[in-house]
Amino acid sequence: MNQPTPKSKQKKYREEWINSNGTKIHTGIWPGKKQTIVCLHGLSGNLYSMKSLAERLNRLGHRVISYDLRGRGKSDKPESNYGFRNHLDDLKSILTHYKVKNPILFGHSFGCMIALRYAILYPNEIKAMILMDGGGLLSLRKRIQILKVLQQSFERLDVVYSSIEEYLNLVKNSPLISQWSKEIEEYFRLELEKIPGGYICHMPKYVMEEELKEMGGSMNLFYVFKYLIKSPKHVISKMLENKKLEFEKIPTPTLILRATEMNLFPNDDLLPKDSFESMLKRIPSSTGKEIKTNHYGILFGKLKERDKAIENFLKTL
Repeated sequence: MNQPTPKSKQKKYREEWINSNGTKIHTGIWPGKKQTIVCLHGLSGNLYSMKSLAERLNRLGHRVISYDLRGRGKSDKPESNYGFRNHLDDLKSILTHYKVKNPILFGHSFGCMIALRYAILYPNEIKAMILMDGGGLLSLRKRIQILKVLQQSFERLDVVYSSIEEYLNLVKNSPLISQWSKEIEEYFRLELEKIPGGYICHMPKYVMEEELKEMGGSMNLFYVFKYLIKSPKHVISKMLENKKLEFEKIPTPTLILRATEMNLFPNDDLLPKDSFESMLKRIPSSTGKEIKTNHYGILFGKLKERDKAIENFLKTL
C-alpha cells in the first residue's frame, strides 16, 4: 500500500462505547477524510483483530471503525441475544451513531457473514465490501470439519492463565499459527483481561455456545443432537436459515479474498474453493483473489498480494 501519511497530519486513534438497544458496544476509530471502512472481526476475535489492516487503510486516508462484536472484547456480554439479527442491529446502530453513509464493510471469517447479510438487507446503503476468507455457503460435512478447527481456539476460553507469557506460549505453539510475528503477539496480548489470580481471554465460552446455537450448531457435536431432540424445529430452521443466502440480490462491488492453505487437517480451509467460486458467480459485481496463506495468515501476515488487491479494489470505487 502507499506510504503512510506523516503523523503530524493524522488525528489520534480513539476508543469509546456506543449504545445499541441497551447493549454497550466498544469501538475503535481511526479518523480520516476518505470513505469510512467498518471492520467486522471473526467469531472469537475482537476489534484488535483488524488493527494492522485498519492502520494500513487509515494511512491511505480512510476513516476506519473497528468494534468488538457483542460478547467479545470490552463490549457487553449478555447471557443471550446473539445471532445475526442482533449483530445486524448493532452494525446499524454504529453506522447511525457515527453518521456513516455508504460505508465499505471489511469482514474476516464470521465478520464476512455479517457483512453479506447486511448488504442483502440494506442493498442500497453499502458502498462496497471486502470479504476475507469467509461468507461462503458450506455443506454439513464441511461445517463439521471447520468445527474441528474452531475447537482448537475454544480451548483457550474460560481458562485462567497465571501470566501473559503463559498465554502467549500456548498460542505460539498452536498449529493454527504458522508464523509468529509482532502483530500476532500484540493482538493476543490485547485479547487478555486481568482478573484476580491471573488473566483470562476476553470471550466467555457461553457467548461462543450461544452464537453457535443461533447457527444450528454447538461447541460440542454431542450437544447439536441434544438441541435437535429438545427443539427440532428451532435447530432445523437455524440450519436452513444459514444454508441459503440471496447473493444475487447484492448490487455492491465486492472483493473476495481466499486463503488457499489448510489450517490443521486436509480440506479444512474455511472458504473452500467451490464456495469461493460460487460467490464470485452469484454476486453480480464481485472479483476474487486467492492468497497463499491460511486463515490466520490472511489476517495477520505481511502479504503484498493481499494489500495490493485491496488497494486496487479501493481505487475502482
